[in-house]
Amino acid sequence: MTPENMRGSALSLPDVTDKDIANAERWLGVAFDDERRGILSSNESFDVQACPGSGKTTVLVAKLAILASNWVRPHRGICVLSHTNVAREEIRTRLGGTTVGQRLLEYPHFVGTIHSFVNEFLALPLLRSEGRTVRLIDAEGSAERCRALLSRKEYVKAKTFLDNKDRYGVVINSLRYDGPGLELRYARGELPCGAASPSFMQLAEIKKRVVAMGVWCHDDMFAIAEKLLAEYPGVAEFVRWRFPVVLLDEMQDTSELQSRVLSALFPPAKCRMRQRFGDRNQAIYEGGHEQASSDPFPGHPIRALSSSRRFGQSIASKAESMAPDPPSPFLSASGPRATTFPVPLAESCMPHSIFLFEAGSTGAVLPTFGSLLLKAFPDEVLLAPGFVARAIGRVGQRASDAAVLPGHLGDYWAEYAPRLARQELNPETLADHIHLARMRMVTVDRADATRTVRRGLSKLLECLELDSGAANGNAFRAVFGAASEDPDALGMLRGLLWRWCVDGEPVGESDWAQQIGQLKRGLQPLTGGGWSDEAERFCKWSSGVRATALERTASLDARPNRYQYRDGDRAVSVDLGTIHGAKGQTHTATLVLETYFRRHDLSDLLPWLLGEKRGARANEGKERTERMRLIYTAMTRPSHLLCLAIRKEAMGEGDRHQENVARLQRAGWSIQIL
Repeated sequence: MTPENMRGSALSLPDVTDKDIANAERWLGVAFDDERRGILSSNESFDVQACPGSGKTTVLVAKLAILASNWVRPHRGICVLSHTNVAREEIRTRLGGTTVGQRLLEYPHFVGTIHSFVNEFLALPLLRSEGRTVRLIDAEGSAERCRALLSRKEYVKAKTFLDNKDRYGVVINSLRYDGPGLELRYARGELPCGAASPSFMQLAEIKKRVVAMGVWCHDDMFAIAEKLLAEYPGVAEFVRWRFPVVLLDEMQDTSELQSRVLSALFPPAKCRMRQRFGDRNQAIYEGGHEQASSDPFPGHPIRALSSSRRFGQSIASKAESMAPDPPSPFLSASGPRATTFPVPLAESCMPHSIFLFEAGSTGAVLPTFGSLLLKAFPDEVLLAPGFVARAIGRVGQRASDAAVLPGHLGDYWAEYAPRLARQELNPETLADHIHLARMRMVTVDRADATRTVRRGLSKLLECLELDSGAANGNAFRAVFGAASEDPDALGMLRGLLWRWCVDGEPVGESDWAQQIGQLKRGLQPLTGGGWSDEAERFCKWSSGVRATALERTASLDARPNRYQYRDGDRAVSVDLGTIHGAKGQTHTATLVLETYFRRHDLSDLLPWLLGEKRGARANEGKERTERMRLIYTAMTRPSHLLCLAIRKEAMGEGDRHQENVARLQRAGWSIQIL
């Protein structure tokens, strides 16, 4: 296919009819209002600004179903990109039994993450054509090897420099290539040492040695993709021909690194249809990635999903005060669904509360929240599978300003473990991976546990020096592929991985040797029966302190970062975590905890809570706007009950204090002074 052929093959899309939308409603079990039907019926390019809980992913999946049901091009497809596989899982869950759903998950369409798309269609083809080895694409795997090399004596200058300039290890943990020239940078930009310095040269050598091992970080792949597009400009045109229709979800989370590649591939003027979905008010970033300035979201034209189905109007009116770019005129809401719990709950009657605490009484905040939960919810709700209560704040672990209270989540509950909340445990053996997966099955979900097991298998395949497809994060495919010709071996592997990923049964030393034997038997077609010393060490049983710490999570009451409040024979559990970790979640009840990053966040935003200000003006500055986005994201998590914990002194003294309390009460808040 030449560029001339492509230019002559314009794609026309059939008009969307009322019957098409009715079919999508039937497949998904929903009913769309006029606002959503307008988006579904349009084949034009535009951005969709969607408020929290608006069901935008459901609208996107319905759009896909309508497009796929009328799709006739055998070698051109629809491309759906996001930061997670939520859209793919929703297609599998809600459309899996339909012909349309099966089509969407097969060639010629692509539904997956931005990372997997860039790897499959851009970065990996270039690396392989250049003869470069790719065994693993993983940020922590890359960081682990960089740290190991830095500790060697030949890199003492770089280590001494970083010990003085980077005591938190951000540089060595996030070394990456950037841009088409593959410039060496780190998560926050240029390295703190000059390009001609010995330290820079040693860090460059460390990075070269790690990629020579076949280990890359995800950010490297975007740099490789930019290199491909710069050296072969026709690639972008071929990609657009292959995917003339593009839908992108969670666009507010797209970093500048990702946006540069996406805007080069899919500028709206050159796509038959490009529709992007997201919420600019929830654009919060971690890991040093900056907000996209290339093709920023939302651009014009803009459609809106302005009504939330997660919560009701009483939460909407409170959360809307924190939106940096508030909906016009106001955020509206029609939730939560009456069928969520066994007994009906009126969100409008919930005691949305602000807890005002003295600096020395932070320990009373969680018990007060727990007591309120027991009063607000009957046992039929507290014991229901869908009940979730969470306490969240911006800062999980204190890094500086040790004298400032409250500074982080641990100031409210001393048992809070930030490393577990951020899922940063670094298993050193396969057994540690299995222990950690079992923990995450309880504290996070089964999908996270499965990813942990897959990462362990990827490391094992690397120890065996097998270039086996683990680079795409698909170690399972490599393992099952190895045993595909041997039914007995395949059955053993399936049983083993089912136990590790699904059952959640304890893994003990007594049967570990048998499990590793099954693994060796299943992998024999790949290994030829050989097993390296490094692989043997990685597969040795581990039952040290790390494994023991993970084993304590066998009891639900012992989950890390789960606080339990009891009053007589009634009890309620509250999970603690960061706002970043809660993004995309829906809670029954949410407590937003004041923490400190340069300022106390809720105290700094008190004028917005009081209704004195609305939206982020240009003179508010980047830091405060980011703070508003974080708090807005936190306040839009609950379906039923919203609470805040704020320092009492932020409210002022005397008449000023009384006036502020009265204003909050008029806004619908219940005030408790601790």
